[in-house]
Amino acid sequence: MSADQRPHLDKDKLKKRFDVSHFDINAIIRGIQLTLVGAHRALQNPEIFTSQHYRQAATAVAAGIAIRLLIAIPIWGIKVLLWFLSFFLSLDRVSWDNTLVNGLGFIEEHVLQAPLFFMSLMRYVTPTLDDLFMSSLRWVDQTYVIKHKNDPDPSQLRAMYYPQLRLYRSTDGRTHSSSTAESVTLFLYRFARKGALSLTIFGASYLPYVGRLVLPAASFWTFNRAVGLGPASVIFGTGVLLPRRYLVIFLQSYFASRSLMRELLEPYFARIKFTGEEKRKWFRSREGLLFGFGIGFYVLLRVPLLGVLIYGIAEASTAYLITKVSDPPPPPSESQGFVQSQTEWKNKQKFLSLPLGKLDSLHDKPPPYSEVDPNPAAAPQISQRDNNTMGKTGIRTVCKVDFDTPAAQQPCLHNRWHPDIPFAATIRDGETVKIECLDWTGGQIMNNDSADDVRNVDLTQVHYLSGPFEVEGAVPGDLLLVEIMDVQPFQDRPWGFTGVFDRRNGGGFLDEIYPSAAKAIWDFEGIYCTSRHIPHVKFAGLIHPGILGCAPSAELLEKWNTREAELIAANKLDREVAHPPQHLSVHAGSADKNLTEKVGREGARTIPGRPEHGVYLPVHVPGAKFSVGDLHFSQGDGEISFCGAIEMAGVITVNLKLIRNGVADLRLKSPIYIPGPVEPQFGPGRYIYFEGFSVDERGRQHYMDVTVAYRQTTLRCIEYLRRFGYSDYQIYLLLSCAPVQGHIAGIVDIPNACTTLGLPMDIFDFDISPTAPVGRLDMGRCAFETGRAAGEVRADAGRNGQVSFGGGLTYKK
Repeated sequence: MSADQRPHLDKDKLKKRFDVSHFDINAIIRGIQLTLVGAHRALQNPEIFTSQHYRQAATAVAAGIAIRLLIAIPIWGIKVLLWFLSFFLSLDRVSWDNTLVNGLGFIEEHVLQAPLFFMSLMRYVTPTLDDLFMSSLRWVDQTYVIKHKNDPDPSQLRAMYYPQLRLYRSTDGRTHSSSTAESVTLFLYRFARKGALSLTIFGASYLPYVGRLVLPAASFWTFNRAVGLGPASVIFGTGVLLPRRYLVIFLQSYFASRSLMRELLEPYFARIKFTGEEKRKWFRSREGLLFGFGIGFYVLLRVPLLGVLIYGIAEASTAYLITKVSDPPPPPSESQGFVQSQTEWKNKQKFLSLPLGKLDSLHDKPPPYSEVDPNPAAAPQISQRDNNTMGKTGIRTVCKVDFDTPAAQQPCLHNRWHPDIPFAATIRDGETVKIECLDWTGGQIMNNDSADDVRNVDLTQVHYLSGPFEVEGAVPGDLLLVEIMDVQPFQDRPWGFTGVFDRRNGGGFLDEIYPSAAKAIWDFEGIYCTSRHIPHVKFAGLIHPGILGCAPSAELLEKWNTREAELIAANKLDREVAHPPQHLSVHAGSADKNLTEKVGREGARTIPGRPEHGVYLPVHVPGAKFSVGDLHFSQGDGEISFCGAIEMAGVITVNLKLIRNGVADLRLKSPIYIPGPVEPQFGPGRYIYFEGFSVDERGRQHYMDVTVAYRQTTLRCIEYLRRFGYSDYQIYLLLSCAPVQGHIAGIVDIPNACTTLGLPMDIFDFDISPTAPVGRLDMGRCAFETGRAAGEVRADAGRNGQVSFGGGLTYKK
């Protein structure tokens, strides 16, 4: 055989097999550093320090005690057995009993990893760990934005992680199943399999002759699969020399840290779907860093009692870690190729070489993931016609909001009316623009099945408007014609909410009778909405902004404050009737500290509409300072539950035109409104009407009190719909946001005012007409506060009141 025909050694392949770059000491040290940095960052998140998390922390400590007891029970059992045997056998001169007890403890703690097993099992019992990860990810995004807010080129900052990741459907990351039972079963199977394998290998290590090589051989085999031939060879050689006990502790600590990292990363992999092979490549590329991060927390997890709390901190810290080892995810609709782009850690060397204090400086913007096309041959061809139209200027967006930055930190928002608030942007006369708006609570209400957020909403941190915008050339005396072209929810937030506010925090029209907090979430499908909290109802919304207006002049602002102060002084009701200027939670856009303090002293709250607001808007200050917000998908007449519309975040498209000297020419004292070309046919044509008069629920007569009459009208409707199985709170929410029609029917026949409420019958998917058979359906329930299955209904509301809801004097029964 010639020299050319002899097998030759593939040096490149061999070098690759012995490559340890993904498990080098620098990566491990950086992982340990991230343990400390991530924990510090997580503990700065104020959302962790809530009463709910305090309760969960107490539960976690109790669970930690239970875990230690579960681990100790077998040991105690053996000790009791040995104590019992000591009555029959002399154990004073033997040591096998202590060896047995210590050996069982070693097996439980190190071979079977029982503490990690019980703590990992908690993920499937409570969603707290997933919530901690997502909340911390939002916090990491917020702190990143704040840290880089003064960067000269904000366009070069990295994209956000939380806004997109929350859009992905969460399933079990290993099985892609959303079944809790299946996930728990597979979890128990995995740990049982690992435990059986560990016991078998540990037992085999005591075999004569070959036992000494069992643990090193098992180490070589598993390390070769996990991290490559190089580290596996080093571990094998070291394992031959190490005593069995220390080798077991080392190996199980390593594999426990791997298992811990897989559990901590589960919220990420539950949303971003990797195949088994893709996930293996993902882990291998980051092996050293993950080992350093995991081993740091694994050591802390072994602290008695506090281990479960450390587990929660580790989960929160993993949110910081994921921003260092992966790219921000794209929207789900644009995610093709994203997973394939993440299997290799592209910025690894750059990240590992950064000083510890500059870990956040790595923010390379990745390309669109659609460019990473796994099947490029199937890519559609762009026609010349399409190519000629690409890149043309569309409608300009003059305000963009960020759901991951507090509203009070966004310069294009404000929550006071004041002539000195700086312009957020400039709009040309006659220009059509898009304006993004938060919902009226500034993002405080979540899409979930609890009304805790409604009960606890901070009403000083609400009603942020987008603006104010300068309209070029506008001067006092002009009219600003606002033509609403379109209002839509954000594509990635197709939902809204209606709330019954707690009587102690906002209240509502019927809060004396229904004082509890409740909530309904509505899902949008085109022009229609449905709710899981108020089933069997579907209707089309008439989407509109709750408030749009121009800034008042200093004189008009003083007029507002004076008349509202007089109302506050004359109030005899046990409730707020107006909001005076206050410095608490004031936000004045991009104003500096001194101007913000002035706006707090003088500015009017943006919560109520005022006679100077409308669609033909009088201009009071140069530039108009136009603002808009409080978008609604739908709203019933009266918006009776205070948060009675279907509130939403979204984008409004408006066209702004100036009518020169329009205030004088049209002799306007307040704005006027002309309906648009699309009639408000937002509800079906068949209505059932209810009547009410100014005699309250206690039979007391009120003189021409329209408020009392409309309360009675509303209560009649609630009583009617109860028959079909709805709760009072479900009906209260529905009447607030559905296309009902409330009218004043009569105010001439003393002493009774009469009002009516028209309820569209065809929004229900069953017959509610008076002639229909009455059958109670399973209507589920709306969302209430934690621990409540129903809201309070006060049958004696207003029994001893000396004033009516509207403020008129009554007699006391």
